[in-house]
Amino acid sequence: MDIGAVAQSITAASAQAGRDDPDVRRADVQTGIVTAVGATTGTVDVGSIRARRLETYTNPAVGDQVLLVQSGTGSWWAAGRTVGSTATPIGVPKFAWKTANLDRLTTTLSDDPDLTMQLDANAVYRVEFRLHHAATDAVRFKTAWTVPSGASGNRSAIGPDQGVILSSTSSGGTGRFGVHGFATNCIYGSRNDNTLQCVSYEEATVFTTTAGTCAIQWAQSTASASVFTRLAQGSFMRVTRLA
Repeated sequence: MDIGAVAQSITAASAQAGRDDPDVRRADVQTGIVTAVGATTGTVDVGSIRARRLETYTNPAVGDQVLLVQSGTGSWWAAGRTVGSTATPIGVPKFAWKTANLDRLTTTLSDDPDLTMQLDANAVYRVEFRLHHAATDAVRFKTAWTVPSGASGNRSAIGPDQGVILSSTSSGGTGRFGVHGFATNCIYGSRNDNTLQCVSYEEATVFTTTAGTCAIQWAQSTASASVFTRLAQGSFMRVTRLA
Protein backbone atom coordinates (compact mmCIF):
# COMPACT_ATOMS: atom_id res chain seq x y z
CA MET A 1 0.00 0.00 0.00
CA ASP A 2 1.28 3.46 -0.92
CA ILE A 3 1.02 5.33 2.39
CA GLY A 4 1.72 8.64 0.68
CA ALA A 5 -1.12 8.21 -1.78
CA VAL A 6 -3.51 7.28 1.04
CA ALA A 7 -2.47 10.37 2.98
CA GLN A 8 -3.01 12.58 -0.05
CA SER A 9 -6.44 11.04 -0.61
CA ILE A 10 -7.46 11.66 3.01
CA THR A 11 -6.19 15.25 2.85
CA ALA A 12 -8.12 15.93 -0.37
CA ALA A 13 -11.31 14.41 1.07
CA SER A 14 -10.97 16.49 4.24
CA ALA A 15 -10.46 19.68 2.23
CA GLN A 16 -13.52 18.94 0.10
CA ALA A 17 -15.62 18.22 3.18
CA GLY A 18 -14.54 21.56 4.61
CA ARG A 19 -15.55 23.37 1.42
CA ASP A 20 -18.96 21.65 1.54
CA ASP A 21 -19.69 22.30 5.25
CA PRO A 22 -20.75 25.89 6.14
CA ASP A 23 -19.79 25.28 9.77
CA VAL A 24 -16.24 24.64 8.60
CA ARG A 25 -15.83 27.18 5.85
CA ARG A 26 -18.00 29.85 7.60
CA ALA A 27 -19.69 30.83 4.35
CA ASP A 28 -23.32 30.41 3.44
CA VAL A 29 -26.21 31.67 1.31
CA GLN A 30 -29.78 31.54 2.60
CA THR A 31 -33.05 33.43 2.77
CA GLY A 32 -34.93 34.69 5.80
CA ILE A 33 -37.56 37.12 7.04
CA VAL A 34 -36.50 40.53 8.40
CA THR A 35 -37.53 40.90 12.04
CA ALA A 36 -35.98 44.32 12.75
CA VAL A 37 -34.45 47.20 10.82
CA GLY A 38 -31.52 49.26 12.13
CA ALA A 39 -32.65 52.82 11.41
CA THR A 40 -29.16 54.33 11.53
CA THR A 41 -26.84 51.33 11.35
CA GLY A 42 -27.56 50.10 7.84
CA THR A 43 -28.41 46.64 9.15
CA VAL A 44 -31.37 44.29 9.32
CA ASP A 45 -32.01 41.47 11.77
CA VAL A 46 -33.17 38.12 10.46
CA GLY A 47 -33.92 36.21 13.63
CA SER A 48 -30.63 36.01 15.51
CA ILE A 49 -28.58 37.09 12.48
CA ARG A 50 -27.64 40.75 12.10
CA ALA A 51 -26.70 41.52 8.50
CA ARG A 52 -25.39 44.68 6.89
CA ARG A 53 -27.43 45.84 3.90
CA LEU A 54 -25.86 46.22 0.50
CA GLU A 55 -26.40 49.61 -1.15
CA THR A 56 -28.88 48.04 -3.57
CA TYR A 57 -31.19 46.93 -0.73
CA THR A 58 -33.18 50.13 -0.23
CA ASN A 59 -36.23 50.88 1.93
CA PRO A 60 -35.95 47.77 4.14
CA ALA A 61 -39.04 46.74 6.08
CA VAL A 62 -39.94 44.17 8.70
CA GLY A 63 -41.48 41.22 6.87
CA ASP A 64 -39.21 41.42 3.82
CA GLN A 65 -37.84 38.08 2.68
CA VAL A 66 -34.17 38.71 1.94
CA LEU A 67 -31.17 36.96 0.49
CA LEU A 68 -28.42 36.58 3.09
CA VAL A 69 -24.76 35.94 2.26
CA GLN A 70 -22.18 34.93 4.87
CA SER A 71 -18.54 35.61 4.13
CA GLY A 72 -15.72 33.21 4.87
CA THR A 73 -14.93 35.22 8.01
CA GLY A 74 -18.46 34.88 9.35
CA SER A 75 -19.86 38.35 8.48
CA TRP A 76 -23.44 38.48 7.20
CA TRP A 77 -24.69 40.67 4.34
CA ALA A 78 -28.26 41.30 3.21
CA ALA A 79 -28.00 41.36 -0.58
CA GLY A 80 -31.61 42.42 -1.18
CA ARG A 81 -35.24 41.44 -0.89
CA THR A 82 -36.65 38.44 -2.73
CA VAL A 83 -40.22 39.11 -1.57
CA GLY A 84 -41.38 42.45 -0.17
CA SER A 85 -43.36 42.91 3.02
CA THR A 86 -46.07 44.74 1.07
CA ALA A 87 -48.37 43.84 -1.80
CA THR A 88 -46.50 46.32 -4.03
CA PRO A 89 -42.68 46.20 -4.01
CA ILE A 90 -41.07 49.41 -2.78
CA GLY A 91 -39.02 51.31 -5.32
CA VAL A 92 -40.09 49.23 -8.33
CA PRO A 93 -42.02 51.22 -10.99
CA LYS A 94 -45.16 49.70 -12.50
CA PHE A 95 -46.50 50.81 -15.88
CA ALA A 96 -49.82 50.88 -17.71
CA TRP A 97 -50.29 52.24 -21.21
CA LYS A 98 -52.77 52.67 -24.00
CA THR A 99 -52.40 50.31 -26.94
CA ALA A 100 -55.04 52.11 -29.03
CA ASN A 101 -56.75 55.50 -29.30
CA LEU A 102 -59.93 56.07 -27.29
CA ASP A 103 -62.42 58.75 -28.39
CA ARG A 104 -65.19 60.27 -26.25
CA LEU A 105 -68.21 62.48 -26.99
CA THR A 106 -69.15 63.47 -23.44
CA THR A 107 -68.35 66.03 -20.76
CA THR A 108 -68.81 63.44 -18.00
CA LEU A 109 -65.47 62.50 -16.48
CA SER A 110 -64.77 58.77 -16.16
CA ASP A 111 -61.75 56.58 -15.52
CA ASP A 112 -59.65 55.63 -18.51
CA PRO A 113 -59.91 51.84 -18.84
CA ASP A 114 -56.17 51.42 -19.42
CA LEU A 115 -54.50 54.04 -17.24
CA THR A 116 -55.57 52.64 -13.88
CA MET A 117 -53.88 50.74 -11.03
CA GLN A 118 -54.66 49.51 -7.53
CA LEU A 119 -52.87 51.18 -4.60
CA ASP A 120 -52.25 49.56 -1.21
CA ALA A 121 -53.51 50.96 2.08
CA ASN A 122 -51.23 53.01 4.38
CA ALA A 123 -48.66 53.62 1.68
CA VAL A 124 -46.93 56.42 -0.21
CA TYR A 125 -46.84 56.41 -4.02
CA ARG A 126 -45.33 58.46 -6.79
CA VAL A 127 -47.94 58.54 -9.58
CA GLU A 128 -47.30 59.97 -13.06
CA PHE A 129 -49.42 60.26 -16.21
CA ARG A 130 -48.04 61.16 -19.64
CA LEU A 131 -51.07 62.02 -21.80
CA HIS A 132 -51.17 62.30 -25.58
CA HIS A 133 -54.52 63.95 -26.24
CA ALA A 134 -56.33 65.49 -29.17
CA ALA A 135 -59.38 67.74 -29.48
CA THR A 136 -60.34 71.04 -31.08
CA ASP A 137 -60.68 74.48 -29.54
CA ALA A 138 -64.46 73.93 -29.50
CA VAL A 139 -64.40 70.92 -27.16
CA ARG A 140 -60.97 70.86 -25.44
CA PHE A 141 -59.67 68.11 -23.11
CA LYS A 142 -60.20 67.95 -19.31
CA THR A 143 -58.94 65.64 -16.57
CA ALA A 144 -59.30 64.74 -12.90
CA TRP A 145 -57.99 61.83 -10.81
CA THR A 146 -59.61 58.89 -9.09
CA VAL A 147 -57.74 58.01 -5.88
CA PRO A 148 -58.53 55.66 -2.98
CA SER A 149 -60.92 56.97 -0.34
CA GLY A 150 -59.10 59.11 2.21
CA ALA A 151 -55.98 59.60 0.06
CA SER A 152 -54.19 62.93 0.48
CA GLY A 153 -51.87 64.98 -1.70
CA ASN A 154 -52.00 67.37 -4.64
CA ARG A 155 -51.33 66.85 -8.30
CA SER A 156 -49.50 69.07 -10.75
CA ALA A 157 -50.74 69.65 -14.30
CA ILE A 158 -48.39 70.68 -17.08
CA GLY A 159 -49.53 71.12 -20.67
CA PRO A 160 -51.04 73.58 -23.16
CA ASP A 161 -53.05 76.26 -21.38
CA GLN A 162 -56.83 75.99 -21.63
CA GLY A 163 -56.98 79.38 -23.37
CA VAL A 164 -54.58 78.30 -26.12
CA ILE A 165 -55.80 77.46 -29.62
CA LEU A 166 -52.93 76.11 -31.68
CA SER A 167 -52.89 75.88 -35.44
CA SER A 168 -52.63 72.56 -37.24
CA THR A 169 -49.01 73.35 -38.02
CA SER A 170 -48.00 74.56 -34.56
CA SER A 171 -47.05 72.53 -31.49
CA GLY A 172 -46.03 75.51 -29.36
CA GLY A 173 -48.04 77.97 -27.30
CA THR A 174 -48.62 79.05 -23.69
CA GLY A 175 -48.45 76.41 -20.96
CA ARG A 176 -50.27 75.76 -17.68
CA PHE A 177 -48.31 74.83 -14.55
CA GLY A 178 -50.87 74.59 -11.74
CA VAL A 179 -51.03 72.41 -8.64
CA HIS A 180 -54.52 71.12 -7.83
CA GLY A 181 -56.59 68.74 -5.78
CA PHE A 182 -57.19 65.28 -7.20
CA ALA A 183 -60.83 66.05 -8.05
CA THR A 184 -60.20 69.49 -9.60
CA ASN A 185 -60.99 69.68 -13.31
CA CYS A 186 -57.93 70.60 -15.37
CA ILE A 187 -58.73 71.85 -18.87
CA TYR A 188 -56.07 71.81 -21.58
CA GLY A 189 -55.82 73.68 -24.84
CA SER A 190 -55.46 71.85 -28.10
CA ARG A 191 -54.72 72.20 -31.79
CA ASN A 192 -57.49 72.97 -34.24
CA ASP A 193 -57.65 69.42 -35.58
CA ASN A 194 -58.75 66.56 -33.31
CA THR A 195 -56.43 64.08 -35.01
CA LEU A 196 -53.33 66.14 -34.10
CA GLN A 197 -52.03 65.51 -30.59
CA CYS A 198 -50.76 67.60 -27.71
CA VAL A 199 -48.90 66.28 -24.67
CA SER A 200 -49.65 66.94 -21.01
CA TYR A 201 -48.04 65.60 -17.85
CA GLU A 202 -49.65 65.12 -14.44
CA GLU A 203 -47.97 63.82 -11.29
CA ALA A 204 -48.47 63.56 -7.54
CA THR A 205 -47.22 61.97 -4.37
CA VAL A 206 -50.24 60.08 -3.06
CA PHE A 207 -50.60 59.16 0.62
CA THR A 208 -53.16 56.39 1.13
CA THR A 209 -55.07 55.20 4.18
CA THR A 210 -57.23 52.64 2.40
CA ALA A 211 -56.61 50.49 -0.65
CA GLY A 212 -58.29 51.40 -3.91
CA THR A 213 -58.09 52.54 -7.50
CA CYS A 214 -55.90 55.30 -8.90
CA ALA A 215 -56.78 56.36 -12.45
CA ILE A 216 -56.87 59.31 -14.78
CA GLN A 217 -60.39 60.58 -15.53
CA TRP A 218 -60.97 62.52 -18.73
CA ALA A 219 -63.67 63.92 -21.01
CA GLN A 220 -64.52 66.84 -23.26
CA SER A 221 -64.67 70.27 -21.68
CA THR A 222 -67.54 71.34 -23.95
CA ALA A 223 -70.03 68.81 -25.22
CA SER A 224 -70.20 67.87 -28.89
CA ALA A 225 -72.25 65.21 -30.60
CA SER A 226 -69.88 64.97 -33.54
CA VAL A 227 -66.39 66.29 -32.63
CA PHE A 228 -64.64 63.76 -30.42
CA THR A 229 -61.91 64.23 -27.80
CA ARG A 230 -59.17 61.60 -27.89
CA LEU A 231 -56.71 60.06 -25.47
CA ALA A 232 -54.21 58.47 -27.77
CA GLN A 233 -52.19 55.31 -28.10
CA GLY A 234 -48.87 55.60 -26.29
CA SER A 235 -50.18 57.54 -23.29
CA PHE A 236 -48.90 55.87 -20.13
CA MET A 237 -49.08 55.72 -16.34
CA ARG A 238 -46.16 55.01 -14.01
CA VAL A 239 -46.65 54.19 -10.33
CA THR A 240 -43.80 53.68 -7.83
CA ARG A 241 -44.38 52.81 -4.20
CA LEU A 242 -42.09 54.91 -1.98
CA ALA A 243 -43.09 53.66 1.49
